[in-house]
Amino acid sequence: MTNEIVAFAQAQAKTAARRAAVPAAFALVCGLFVLFAVAGLFAALFFWLEPEHGPVAAALICAAIALVLAILASLPLMFKRRRPPPPPYQGSLPQFMSLMAKSAPSLARGNSS
Repeated sequence: MTNEIVAFAQAQAKTAARRAAVPAAFALVCGLFVLFAVAGLFAALFFWLEPEHGPVAAALICAAIALVLAILASLPLMFKRRRPPPPPYQGSLPQFMSLMAKSAPSLARGNSS
């Protein structure tokens, strides 16, 4: 009986991990492409500003713009957060509860099934 409970818990954990891993992998790849795009834009901005303002001033202007963009990007995190959505309905929860009820008396006596 306990083996069935462990198998059920492992299946739920694998499903949850798979559900989280695929979007996380896509987000990582997307983030890398965005990073390369932003680096290219800042390089273009630097080389556009450098002949007129000099290398030090151009670098400082690019750094200031990056700082302002970072602050703007973090503003939603600084303010009100939404509540997490309620957990999805688990159709197999009644089966899990019945397995727990069946195995509870045997676990209380110290017997293993």
